[in-house]
Amino acid sequence: MNQDKEKILFMFPGVGSQYAGMGKTLFDRFAVFRQTLEEAGDILHMDFEKLCFKETDKKEQAKLENAQLTIMVFSVALFKVYMQEIGVNPDFCAGHSLGEYSALCCARALRFPDALLLVQQRGNIISEVSSKLDGTMMWVINLDHNVVENVCRQVSVQNRNVYISAYDSPTQTSISGHKDVVMTAAKRLEKEGAIVYPLQMSGPFHCPLMQEAADRMKGVLTRFSYAPPIYTVVANRDARPYTRKESIVENLSSQLISPIRWMDSIQYLVSQGVGVAVEIGPKDVLKFLMKKNAAGIQPYTMDNESDVHKLKDRFLVPETDYLNVIGRCLGAAVGTKNRNQDPARYEVEVVKPYKEVAAMYEEFKLQGKTPSATHVENSLNMLRRVLTAKQVPPSEQDRAFRKVLQGRVSMPRQAG
Repeated sequence: MNQDKEKILFMFPGVGSQYAGMGKTLFDRFAVFRQTLEEAGDILHMDFEKLCFKETDKKEQAKLENAQLTIMVFSVALFKVYMQEIGVNPDFCAGHSLGEYSALCCARALRFPDALLLVQQRGNIISEVSSKLDGTMMWVINLDHNVVENVCRQVSVQNRNVYISAYDSPTQTSISGHKDVVMTAAKRLEKEGAIVYPLQMSGPFHCPLMQEAADRMKGVLTRFSYAPPIYTVVANRDARPYTRKESIVENLSSQLISPIRWMDSIQYLVSQGVGVAVEIGPKDVLKFLMKKNAAGIQPYTMDNESDVHKLKDRFLVPETDYLNVIGRCLGAAVGTKNRNQDPARYEVEVVKPYKEVAAMYEEFKLQGKTPSATHVENSLNMLRRVLTAKQVPPSEQDRAFRKVLQGRVSMPRQAG
C-alpha cells in the first residue's frame, strides 16, 4: 500500500565509506543482513565477517579489491534490512562510483551473484592497471568547480594531464591524472583557497588514464546478462536514467574514464521532485554531500539508528494512530460521492465491507484495545474497494488516502 508518496531516492556510497567494525550490530540483530554476508562469502570464498568486523583486519579491508566488495555487500545487505523493516520503495536509485553496482543490484538489473563477480573483477582490473601508471587522485574542497576546471587546463601539458574526476558538489571535486601534474595543480588550487588532500587507495581513477581498465571491464561486462531495473537508476556518466538494460555495459565501463557527475545527478533528481534521500551503505558521506547539493531534499542514512527511527516516523503509521486511521477510513468511505447506479453491486461492494469494518472499529473502541497493523490494512483495503465501487476517480481516491494516512505512506512490516 503506497498512496501518492513523496518521491524517494536511495543513495549507494563508493570506496572511502568503509570502516572497521562496520555492520556488526546489524549482523547480530538482523538475520537477513547475516544471510547476505554469508551468501556473498559462499559465492566468493571470502570471510566477510572477518573483513568487516575485525579491527585486526583493517589493512585487509583497506585493500581496494576488498574495500569495493565489502561496501557493495554491506550496501545490499542493508537494503534488505530496510525493505524488511520499512519497505517503502524508492522512486530513484543512484550510486557514487562503485555504488552504481549496488544501485543496479538492488534495482534488480543485476543478480547479486553476478554483481559480486563483476565488482571482484572491477577491483582486480583497477588495481592492476593503476599500479602500472604514475598517477594519483586528490579531493579538492571549498573551491568552485569552474575554478578547478580552469586550473586543470592550465597545468596540463602534452601527454601529462590532470582532470576533474568527480563533481561531488558545487565546491567539492576530485582531480586525477599524472602524479607530477596533479601535485602542480594541488599547489595552484591551495593558492586559490582550496583544501586539497590525497585519497586513500589513490590511483588516477575516473579519467582517461584508465582507458585500459575501461576496455578490460567492458569485456567482462559483456559476458553477463541484465534485466530492466525495477526502480529508476541514474547513471554516473551522464547524470541521466538508464533507459534500457543494454546501456549497463556502456555506462559501467565508461564510468572508469569519465568523471562522476554526482552534483548533476542530484540536480536532475531535484527536478524530478525527490524530497527524501536515504543512504544505503556504511557511514554518511552521501548524506553530507546532499546537504551541500540540495537543501530541499531531506537526507537520512540507514547506518545510523537515530536516522532509522526518523525514517520510520516519517514513512510509517505509528501504532498509537491505528484506531484513528480505521475511523478516518470509515469517514472517507461514507463521505465520498457515489457514482454507482447498480444497487446490487453497491450492497455487496460498499455496504457489506463498510459494516464489517465499522463493527470492528466499535468493538475496539468499546474494549479500549489497540488494533493490529493487519486490522488497519484490512480497513485501507475496504476503503479502496468502496471508493472503486463508488466509481471515484483515481486522483480523488489518492486525496482520500492522503487524508486518511496524514502524510504517512505505509504500514509497518509484520513480524515473520
